[in-house]
Amino acid sequence: MYEGLFRLKPTTGGEASTPVDFEPVLADGPAEPSDNNQTWTVPLKDGITFSDGSTFGPEDVVATYKAILDERSASTEAPVWEMIDEVRADGNQVIFELKFPYAEFDHQLLNGIAPEEAFDFADLQPAEESSLNTKPVGTGPYELKQLRADEAIFTARDDYHGDSPEITKLIYRVNQDENSRAQQMRGGEGDGTILEPALAQEFEGRDGFLVNSAQTGDWRGITLPTGNPVTGDQAIRNAVNHAVNRETMANDVLKGHARPNSTFLAEFYGDAYDPKFEIDFDPDKAEQILDEAGWKKGTDGIRSKDGQRAAFDVIYFPNRDHARADLTIATASDLKKIGIEVNPVARDSKSVTKEDYASTPIMLGGGGTPYSVDGQIYSILHSKYAASDTGAKWDNGSDYVNPEIDELLDAARLEPEQEKRDELYRKIQQLYSEEPAMLQLVYVDHVYVQRDLGYTQPGQILEPHAHGLNFGPWYNLGAWRK
Repeated sequence: MYEGLFRLKPTTGGEASTPVDFEPVLADGPAEPSDNNQTWTVPLKDGITFSDGSTFGPEDVVATYKAILDERSASTEAPVWEMIDEVRADGNQVIFELKFPYAEFDHQLLNGIAPEEAFDFADLQPAEESSLNTKPVGTGPYELKQLRADEAIFTARDDYHGDSPEITKLIYRVNQDENSRAQQMRGGEGDGTILEPALAQEFEGRDGFLVNSAQTGDWRGITLPTGNPVTGDQAIRNAVNHAVNRETMANDVLKGHARPNSTFLAEFYGDAYDPKFEIDFDPDKAEQILDEAGWKKGTDGIRSKDGQRAAFDVIYFPNRDHARADLTIATASDLKKIGIEVNPVARDSKSVTKEDYASTPIMLGGGGTPYSVDGQIYSILHSKYAASDTGAKWDNGSDYVNPEIDELLDAARLEPEQEKRDELYRKIQQLYSEEPAMLQLVYVDHVYVQRDLGYTQPGQILEPHAHGLNFGPWYNLGAWRK
């Protein structure tokens, strides 16, 4: 339903491209930087209308970004755009004036654009209460025709500015239970869904079905908050990072549909990543670190120090995905071997407060804007998000403070030369591997199962943390052709 100024460009055959490439959608060409990357100008296409018949123009782009940035919206997207000082229209183009130079600003311009009329700036409501949630208005090839709690029906627009979709009707049914969705696919009650790897396996090689495993920038990892008496000890943080077997988690727990990673930097970031800085699996080293730090094993095999038992809860969200539970259990098993006790605790994600984040390790997923290194790691590692109201409650969930990494993060987002920027990120990766903030485990693949309907589909993209039926094979459903 929605389109942004740009979108990710699908690749044909194989994995998502490295580095990630973009193509204009509402923009009429690339975003042009000036003033040493502190001003960015985006030309816009003419002749585009929204699904309500209104004309798309620069005022809609301006209104959308202003609404995101307005504190009254309480938008979780706002931290992504903290560099924007002003956004304004200039003829048929939009100009973004930034608070500081930002070399990869154009890598972020993917947000869907809504019409100016959707935002009442005299009485702006929180994003969660916006009418756009139930009455969406966008420039995309489909529009919402019917909505109820468990089902939405979309139809192709007759007045879409691009090529008309061949698929003219889409029914989206909500079912949170993965086993039930797998059964519906077996019984012919649906044409596609996302499934955990163990369930998707049975459809691989089966006549009439296609299984697609999409590479992502979507990580899974456990926060190690400073406010917890165990995980606040850097020796514990270092030890647990050496104690977990990420390869086993990726290959066995997630059935090969994941990629081990310990530093958030990954090969899809090209020369900004150096594999030698990955934290190795070395339980003996983990035990040595704990011994030297004074964490001694008791008669039950669990360590303690100064009367503090090496035990802590890890909250995971069963309402999000099975991988979080499975990885939490696998982590608990690995850490018990070195004398650390982990108690998995299931909680609905909406029930977890900022106070919980400050004191209790949480199995998180992230990677909402993984199309630049800055977009991926800045809010995870920068101390300005530690123990403050800056950003979302999960930003810097460990309340990590490393002044040297702060300085390098700030320098990298300002650096206009790619080679120098890559060098700064490799240094960040090195420092992080020496004093990790979290227990990052893997980048998961998103696994989609679909009935083979005979369509040719666009290639893959590097997917963000968001996933479901607006990604995978359906990322560009309007371009499916027979």
